[in-house]
Amino acid sequence: MRTGLILLAAAAFAATGCTSDPQLNRELQCAGGVFGGAAVGGLLGNQIGGGTGRRLATAAGAGIGAGVGTQLPACQ
Repeated sequence: MRTGLILLAAAAFAATGCTSDPQLNRELQCAGGVFGGAAVGGLLGNQIGGGTGRRLATAAGAGIGAGVGTQLPACQ
């Protein structure tokens, strides 16, 4: 699970800035922030508790991380 989230975050960050279209670059950067934030938040949330509590903390961490990722300048 952790490896998949790390790979997803790395792919999202690697995709940012890969085109010559400025609008598409902004959208990719925003998506990278959202997916990266969700991955990091999910990883951090997964470190808390056990059983159902761990699942809830992982989901909450991913949601909060995605929300923080939308605060990038590219998403504004």
